[in-house]
Amino acid sequence: MNINRIKILLVDDDEDDYVIVRELVSEISTWKPELDWAKTYDEALEKIQGKQYDVYLFDYRLGYGEHTGLELLHKTINLGCKSPIIILTGQDDYHVDMEAIRKGASDYLIKGQINSSLLEKSIRHAIERKRAEEAVRSAKNYSEYLVACSLDMIVAANLELTITEFNPSAEKMFGYCKSEVVGKSIRMLFADAAESKQVIDKILKEKMFEGEINKRKKNGETFPSFLSASILKDINDKEIGIVGILRDITERNRLIDQLRYNAFHDTLTNLPNRNLFMERLERLLEHSKRNRNSTFSVLFLDLDRFKVVNDSLGHLSGDKLLVLIAQKLRDCLRKSDTVARFGGDEFAILLDNVDDHFNAKFVAERILEALKAPFVLDGHKIVVSASIGIVLKGELYNRPEDILRDADTVMYRAKMLGKARYAIFNVEMHAHAMNFLQLEADLRHAIERSELVIYYQPIVSLATMEIVALESLVRWQHPQRGLILPDEFIPLAEETMEIDKVGYWVIQEACAQNKIWHDMGFSTITVTVNISLLQFRHKELPEQIGAIIKNTGLPADAFELEITESTVMESKGLVLEIFEELNKMKIHLMMDDFGIGFSSINSLKHLPFSTLKIDRSLISDIDTSSDASTIVKSIVDMAHTLKIKVIAEGVETQGQLDLLRLYNCDYVQGYLFYCPMKADEITNLLRQKNKYISDTKSNITREFVPL
Repeated sequence: MNINRIKILLVDDDEDDYVIVRELVSEISTWKPELDWAKTYDEALEKIQGKQYDVYLFDYRLGYGEHTGLELLHKTINLGCKSPIIILTGQDDYHVDMEAIRKGASDYLIKGQINSSLLEKSIRHAIERKRAEEAVRSAKNYSEYLVACSLDMIVAANLELTITEFNPSAEKMFGYCKSEVVGKSIRMLFADAAESKQVIDKILKEKMFEGEINKRKKNGETFPSFLSASILKDINDKEIGIVGILRDITERNRLIDQLRYNAFHDTLTNLPNRNLFMERLERLLEHSKRNRNSTFSVLFLDLDRFKVVNDSLGHLSGDKLLVLIAQKLRDCLRKSDTVARFGGDEFAILLDNVDDHFNAKFVAERILEALKAPFVLDGHKIVVSASIGIVLKGELYNRPEDILRDADTVMYRAKMLGKARYAIFNVEMHAHAMNFLQLEADLRHAIERSELVIYYQPIVSLATMEIVALESLVRWQHPQRGLILPDEFIPLAEETMEIDKVGYWVIQEACAQNKIWHDMGFSTITVTVNISLLQFRHKELPEQIGAIIKNTGLPADAFELEITESTVMESKGLVLEIFEELNKMKIHLMMDDFGIGFSSINSLKHLPFSTLKIDRSLISDIDTSSDASTIVKSIVDMAHTLKIKVIAEGVETQGQLDLLRLYNCDYVQGYLFYCPMKADEITNLLRQKNKYISDTKSNITREFVPL
């Protein structure tokens, strides 16, 4: 066989993978390959039995059929195939990799990490190694065999076990010159005398050996190797010695150890991950069933307002903070305890050998106290707190998942009690958890059951005192629980990925309603809709909004998107592209909640915002705090310099209104003027005089509907 002209059979049900392999093979200039392709197990067997190939590439999964690549590997070897077989896997899984090697694969490659160089090297080594092994078994040409196997370490000995051959690769790895070892016992190369006896006895008895063994270098260092050894015979089929092919597997073992470590540890903090935590928890639970005196506690910890750090300082700083917190948690625990990161800002702690809640409470208090000290991060002092749920192992638990569920439940109880505290689970809390699950299930059907409703809060021009816009505020009119506010169900919608459905429904309803108002003659009214971070990250957002506007017939400039300051900062990579598309459609853009984050003037300068809305937390203090007053005035002046209009949100007192007039604020919104109302109430309001008159202000009904 000519290594430069090889026949390859790829067995893979995915045509895209076939195209990729074909391109990679074509990039290897040293070859003249002939690539054949089989899509199924049966088609592959037909080709294997009908044609000789130099190398086989088998997909591990073979789609969703009844056979796997490993089954095909086993069948191919049983058919007497001598050509090397390489397994292609879709992900790093050392269990799969080791199983493939154990069943006779020459190598394994991870699909997403293959390039032409790696593929060429793997195939070339597999072919040369297989050719060398065949030469050993047949012993037709001893010297040719040694040359062909020069990429691996080759050591040969006679039946008296004295070394007769020692190739250059072996010299390089062991550190001996050939002249130093020829004539000496082959046992000198083994790291362990007992292992050397076991291996050599097996070769002499079974005529071959394959497996991992430890070898010793000239300088005394040991290294792991994979040995493929067999008996050498002369042309008369007489046994004349032993030959072994060795490959240093130090790096392979390191990678396997790393894969094993990564499978059970968080890559950011190096803490155990959920998998390892659950494994240890299950082990303790099983032990406690056998030993009633065995006790343990589980603490589930969630950082309070961690999202604010991410939104304000960015994810990189957030990651740095998580690393610091992980170290602080380690410092609060014993070596026998386990602290794991479950992802995001959630941590779980397993306390072994704790007698009662008192000890678990002591640990929780120590953690809460440790977190009070500020973290210094990129020049900022960051103070974080945590909510902790505690579960003491009881006789009722049979599954680790149930313990973790209850720890999570009681952690949320701690948050509801005010955060920065711990709470201990009791049976009554389980009912609350079930209610939460029911709410999640109900939300999935809220739209189709017409349970969502939009309230509209007017935005008033300070120049004309007329209503110029209406902010759309979604509520959930639950059939059993009554009115549910967005603070309760929007996070749930985001967590369950229902936010897209809810968000687009609000846009659809608001645009359709505003078209009705326009047709009634109120053609100057704009509706504004808040958009979530998850929605904003979808590149199809402009297309979806454009379709809604087209279908409703509303003019594009009668619709405005409210985007929070934190969303703009967190989605910088997508912002410009999406904003440009929306701007082309003449859709207005408003920066919401301005003044509580870290967006820069540069962001406002280069993004096409027509309006910014000052957060209510600043407006509420302007008539009592000189700092807040100064900040608000500065924001208005800056925005006007950039030709951006300003809305003040949450205006509730005459004093606030007077200052906003003084600062030349453009628009105001708040309970001093109008509360959020249903669409029919807005219609009645618009039919009345569309103007705020101070002496009739007291006649406006203000039924409290929280924002």
